Amino acid sequence: MFKKINTKLNTVLLLIIGIMISCAQERKMGKVIKDQNYTTCANFECLEKNKNKRIVVKGILRTYTPNKTGKGAGHMFWDWEILLDNQITIPVISKNQRLDLSIYNKKNVLIDGNVFYGIVIGSPEGQNATGYRIDAHSVQEQTTSSKKE
Repeated sequence: MFKKINTKLNTVLLLIIGIMISCAQERKMGKVIKDQNYTTCANFECLEKNKNKRIVVKGILRTYTPNKTGKGAGHMFWDWEILLDNQITIPVISKNQRLDLSIYNKKNVLIDGNVFYGIVIGSPEGQNATGYRIDAHSVQEQTTSSKKE
C-alpha cells in the first residue's frame, strides 16, 4: 500500500517540478525580451525605419487574413500576421522550430525578431513580390497592464 502511495506522490512531485521549470523558463524568456536593447515598434513607420534589423514588435498576433482582391486574392501565403497600432498587418513566420505561434493567437504580444524587407513571395529569377515580414525568434504575451510606448 505504501508503495502505491509513494509512486503516486513521486508522480505528483515530478509534475509539480515540471510545471515550475516551465514557468521559470517563460519568465526568463520575458525578461530576455525586456532586457534587450532593441527598438520596440508598434506601427508601420517604425518598421520601415528599422527594416532588416532585429527589433521587438508590439501588436496582436492573429491568423493570416488573405487579400480579397488583386493577384494574391484568397491565397494563404503565411499562417500568421501581427496587427499593428495603425491597423496595418505584417506577416509573421517563426525562425525557431520550437516556437508555437498558435498559443498566442488573438493576444497582445511582443515579438523579438527581424524586420525582413525584400522578396517575400517568389524568387529573384522569376515573378516575385517585395514587402515586409517579421521573422520571429521568440514571442511573449504582453500583459494588459503594460504602458504603450
